[in-house]
Amino acid sequence: MQRKTGRAGVLKIIRRGAAVGILAALLFGLLAGVMLPACAKAAQRAPAGTSLKVAKPTQALTFPLAGSCWLSDAYGWREDPFTGDETFHRGVDLACAEGTPVLAALAGTVTAARRSATYGNYLCLSHADGQETIYAHMQYLYVRAGEVVRAGECLGTAGQTGRATGPHLHFEFLTQGVRQNPAAALPLP
Repeated sequence: MQRKTGRAGVLKIIRRGAAVGILAALLFGLLAGVMLPACAKAAQRAPAGTSLKVAKPTQALTFPLAGSCWLSDAYGWREDPFTGDETFHRGVDLACAEGTPVLAALAGTVTAARRSATYGNYLCLSHADGQETIYAHMQYLYVRAGEVVRAGECLGTAGQTGRATGPHLHFEFLTQGVRQNPAAALPLP
């Protein structure tokens, strides 16, 4: 296996026949910051030359909840709790009490503060260096699009709006428009 370092992180090059899921588990742990190629599922084999990019955040993230929580669903392939289908979970779910304060992981600008059928009440924040964070299933939103927020500022409260099985915060982290595993940047419970 070849290893290269770069500004955004480490590039791991998979050898022919290496199972993506097994390789990810061995190299990075089950909650690692591995971006699988769009066509790859854990059970599929990666063709020779497939790359996995592990992006490193350019600044430390503040934990997005101010209260007790636990990891109820990890980033990656999973069985959808509503359909039973295998789907890719684009963030982490942090189960907590309804009303738990939700905090900005980084300083930035609110680019969206709205409701959707899937995410319920949700926020998108844009940060320096092309980073973005998404906070979904919130009970209440305390900020509006266009507002500038500080890291650690209260954005609203956790809830179970939208397509949710219980009160939690769904948290996503993107770099240059590419979703990353938040567990690689946050000390998860």
